[in-house]
Amino acid sequence: MAYLPRGVAQPTELVKHLNPLDPLLAEAGAVKWRYTIDEDWSGDPAIFFWITLSDETADPRILGQTARRIKDLIYRQVDPQGQWGLIPYFNFRSQSEQAQLKDEAFG
Repeated sequence: MAYLPRGVAQPTELVKHLNPLDPLLAEAGAVKWRYTIDEDWSGDPAIFFWITLSDETADPRILGQTARRIKDLIYRQVDPQGQWGLIPYFNFRSQSEQAQLKDEAFG
């Protein structure tokens, strides 16, 4: 019998745990975020986060700190791998970079 991760088998439940992140991520500097569930390069189940940061929090001098704060928040609140069986991947972009590139993945 094939293993189906909880995040794939129970997507509605996962959404219920992700939705409350909105105000927390905004407080940490995210102006927009979304996610997709798919397989990673090796075929493992994964959740990909696409996060657009305010230009202030994407400043190179504090970008590492901002990214760590957001990742830690998601790990604490949702625990993608431990609770949902999904390997988390994070992609960050500044608001001005997104405005210039208009990448659909970032919304």
